[in-house]
Amino acid sequence: MDLLSYWKKSKEIIDKLVDDYLVDIKDWQLLEVSKYILKDGKRFRGTLTFLFTEALNGDIKNAYKAALASEILHSASLALDDIVDYDIIRRGGSSAWAIYTNRKVIFITNYLIPSALNIISTYGEEALKISIQLWKDTAVGALKDIFGSPSEYLSTIELKTSSLFKLSTMLASFASHREDLVEETLDIGKYIGIAYQLVDDYIDCVKYERGELKELTGSAKQLYELKGKEYKEFVKKQYENALTNYLDIVRKLEISQDFTEAIISLPTFLTKGLLNEAGLDKL
Repeated sequence: MDLLSYWKKSKEIIDKLVDDYLVDIKDWQLLEVSKYILKDGKRFRGTLTFLFTEALNGDIKNAYKAALASEILHSASLALDDIVDYDIIRRGGSSAWAIYTNRKVIFITNYLIPSALNIISTYGEEALKISIQLWKDTAVGALKDIFGSPSEYLSTIELKTSSLFKLSTMLASFASHREDLVEETLDIGKYIGIAYQLVDDYIDCVKYERGELKELTGSAKQLYELKGKEYKEFVKKQYENALTNYLDIVRKLEISQDFTEAIISLPTFLTKGLLNEAGLDKL
């Protein structure tokens, strides 16, 4: 199975799910800002939910609500991050707060987040409980991203990035009726998220050294302060560790044969996409 084709197909489904969700929002102010926050996006988190649901021999339609909830939470987190970081660009356009003001965006995310958790509740109490904890972890990660010390780098990226990857893959265990694999799917998301953020921070450090970025912020700044010029070797080592741990888990699972190759190559597919966007061939 071709991952690129699968992602494109999944994105179409998720975009339709988002559109249908927005139809049910009747208040025009809620609708306008929610639509802007949720527009576009690569839909990687929702695609992960689809992918692992089917890989675990589940029906993709059972994962529709989970994928939608994952994307709502991810988009809400980005909208809030942009306010904190004063980022005025998001997804090729202006950040939501730059158009609608930070107060309005905060109010709207306060609507979107519980809405997403309510959707997740349809998968049962345990799915909701885990999701709430993962959202709390995301919040702690956001704090560490700004106020954490360089020595907390690995903890920062696991909390701020892996938490929502974990949510996406964890929900696949419920959508596929494989609740016995909750811990495994949480760990799968953890290592995907770590690998993803390592590469993202690596790219920022490279751009900084090239003079393409005036300054480093967040976890990229922590990484550079932690390792200095040795950040490349550190990232490569930690990336390989994350990849090894990921593969150790997925190779023990009973994965549908049609999805085996895609699941094994998934972290490389995601991180290669980041590198290519930045004009880099490899770590």
